[in-house]
Amino acid sequence: MAPQKSRVGRPSKGPRTVRTFRLPNELLAKAEEIQHAEGYEYFSDFVAAVMAEKVMTTDLSEVRNQGELPIGKIA
Repeated sequence: MAPQKSRVGRPSKGPRTVRTFRLPNELLAKAEEIQHAEGYEYFSDFVAAVMAEKVMTTDLSEVRNQGELPIGKIA
């Protein structure tokens, strides 16, 4: 039996799904500045942290029950 080779690289972070998205260049430049300033080595880790914060602090009951805007009452 052949000896197993040791793995090189960072350890697995568990099951993940790839999502592709586009950002305006100005937004990307600022996001990359924030990424480096906050010490994230990889942009995907920074985006995951930003998404996690948004997801964990969003109350879905408030979002789902917004109802209609009173545009007729305003006009």
